[in-house]
Amino acid sequence: MVIKDFKGKDTYRTLGLRRGKAVIKRETSPLTPKRVFMWLGLFALVALVNYFVFVHLGPLDKKEPKLHDTKEGHKRADTFAECFDTGCKRYQEGDLKGAIEAYTEAITLKPEEIRSYFNRGIAYIELHMHDKAIDDYNRVIAMNPDYSEAYNNRAWAFLQKGLFDPAIRDCNKALTLDPTMATAYHTRGMAYKGKGVLESAKRDFQKSCELGDAHGCKAYEGLKKNDKS
Repeated sequence: MVIKDFKGKDTYRTLGLRRGKAVIKRETSPLTPKRVFMWLGLFALVALVNYFVFVHLGPLDKKEPKLHDTKEGHKRADTFAECFDTGCKRYQEGDLKGAIEAYTEAITLKPEEIRSYFNRGIAYIELHMHDKAIDDYNRVIAMNPDYSEAYNNRAWAFLQKGLFDPAIRDCNKALTLDPTMATAYHTRGMAYKGKGVLESAKRDFQKSCELGDAHGCKAYEGLKKNDKS
């Protein structure tokens, strides 16, 4: 029966057997110059592979640690994000102590990230831990002196401690950075009210109300009623 070999030539079934015998004959024949060069080339290739594995690649791990650092950096950032998100979730659920724990862990992992200090300060304020809140906002302001919300939040912590003058100074700074911050007008109004400077408080509450702060509107209406009575 005629079939085609791999070159397309007609041949017989016994072609494979004949080729097998020819290969066996070549393999058992004495060494020739061609075979010697082939073996030398093979030994050279093995030596080259050994050089790259044992000589070249080994020191690369020591000379290029930045690759390892980069991977660790990505891992660290992911862990920080998980801790920060956990803090936000716990805060929204009303678990203030749990939120503080998560934000503290986030700070340990990434101390240069100011959001953790900022949010932890809010939780401290709500737990009436005002000194700790002030410490957190001190850090935020040290890292970003133009963070207007941080001045306002620190002012509120000062206010809760009865430190009206520092609260007013922080509100002044916040309003210098952002003249449209309604909450800063409200905070400053509360500080003026605490000092008994009611006209200044009323002006700040009115301004806060005009900018859309509901607390400012409520405080302004409260002072107006006091005036009528």
